[in-house]
Amino acid sequence: MRFVHVSDTHVASDPAFSNYGHRPLDSLAALVDAVNALAFPVDFVLHTGDVVEDGSEKAYRQAAAELSRLRFPVHYLAGNHDDADLLQRVLLDRPAPLARLDHSFREGGVEFLLLDSRGPRDPEGTLLEEQLAALRRKCAPEGPPLVIAIHHPPVPLDTPWLDRGWEDAAGRAPSMLLDRGREFRDAVAPARARLRGVFFGHVHRSFQVLEQGVLYASAPSAFAQLLAWPSQDHPQAAESEPAGFSVVTVTDTGTTIRQHALPRRA
Repeated sequence: MRFVHVSDTHVASDPAFSNYGHRPLDSLAALVDAVNALAFPVDFVLHTGDVVEDGSEKAYRQAAAELSRLRFPVHYLAGNHDDADLLQRVLLDRPAPLARLDHSFREGGVEFLLLDSRGPRDPEGTLLEEQLAALRRKCAPEGPPLVIAIHHPPVPLDTPWLDRGWEDAAGRAPSMLLDRGREFRDAVAPARARLRGVFFGHVHRSFQVLEQGVLYASAPSAFAQLLAWPSQDHPQAAESEPAGFSVVTVTDTGTTIRQHALPRRA
């Protein structure tokens, strides 16, 4: 089976909103056009969070107008910029939103587990104890191929400002990682033989990390990228780099990830 991995679209209530030198709404329109034009079928789109920038209903309405043009169903995670209630009401038409937007489903013989990792110390993420318990139950050694998705990276990324946080005018920012990353990685390790990947967003850059036999992979931001060098202490925009998305193919024996860049609209 095959899916499109999208993350960090950051649509704002103002359609002319620009950040890092780019307009998120224009980038989302280009992404929808590119995904719809793929020359091969996909089963669905996985959005790993930060659908909007400001958590407003108007922003979700703007995002929904573009995302509704997709030819494929979309599964959503809530990111640290998202309002999970509004995301569910506007994008999922769910009148009674879940407190934690966790979701599981099966597609093409593959099990998917999506975990809401929003935490109280933004931009850091967290998981509740009951989420970790559910993760441990799901990650038994035996079973069908498994894919896990989460907004915050559960593994260090060899970048100081991502892994340890940074100093700014407001003081010390927490890291961008999942605060219970070691517990997460220990929980999923027993399923390594059938785990086809842990997919995340949040960091505005494509990463691939292999730890304990488990693949961890992020999608490029569908709006703007951030630099992430091994010596970098502060976030910095990579304004010249294109927005993008990934196409992920999952088989009985492995995973293939193709990264696609989006042309910038004039």
